[in-house]
Amino acid sequence: MSSPAHSQPLRFGVLPRDRMRRTASRWHDESFSGLTFALTPSRTPPVSVGAAAADAIAGSANGAYLFYSAAESHLVIPPFPVERAVEREGWHTGPLISHLDRPRTVAVFLLRLGGFAVGVFEGERLTISKVGSTFVKGRHKKGGSSSGRFARRREGQARMLYDKACETLRERIEPVLDSIEHFAVGGDRLTLTDFEKRCPFMRRLEGRRLPTVLNVPDPRLRVLEGVGRDLYSCRVASFTPPAPSGGAP
Repeated sequence: MSSPAHSQPLRFGVLPRDRMRRTASRWHDESFSGLTFALTPSRTPPVSVGAAAADAIAGSANGAYLFYSAAESHLVIPPFPVERAVEREGWHTGPLISHLDRPRTVAVFLLRLGGFAVGVFEGERLTISKVGSTFVKGRHKKGGSSSGRFARRREGQARMLYDKACETLRERIEPVLDSIEHFAVGGDRLTLTDFEKRCPFMRRLEGRRLPTVLNVPDPRLRVLEGVGRDLYSCRVASFTPPAPSGGAP
């Protein structure tokens, strides 16, 4: 027997803040027979949404907004944690719009081997920025003793980059640390993992860290400037919930 359609993974699209607002305005209908849920992290909806949607909600460290009806539902994974649970009849998109429009101060750190960028955003506006680079050799393709020397040299160059990036991160963020609400990182995941082991200042930002690692190219100033738009993007999926158990086949 084939699996029901609702058990298949949801297809998420990514909408920047302006497009999310326009899409939400089309959904808004307070007299609609559906339901609206703002779900804080780890909270599950009290309606049957199917395995795929339930997994997406459970896997979101930011919680979710769910606009539910038996015919079609919309699931929004927001860019920042949902702070207050809501359950209302009809489709009310006001809580989602308020979530996106609230001014936030977000620190950003981007890293790839060879370069880094540090920034602070007020909303989508970059107010503090610093980029830097240190040469790190590419991977060695030959074996033998020369490969070992190359690896040691490359590791030394990476440590120089990490130390320079860590000091820049501390210098730029520490003076405004009390105003930072969220912390976002981007770049190469393995490089970021190695960097965290060498940069103690990262621990001071851990409680404000957003779960998503931004996928960015080499961290240049123009790349950092474009992150402001990405910070407020939502992941969105539409789906048909499963029929209630015991309903018509």
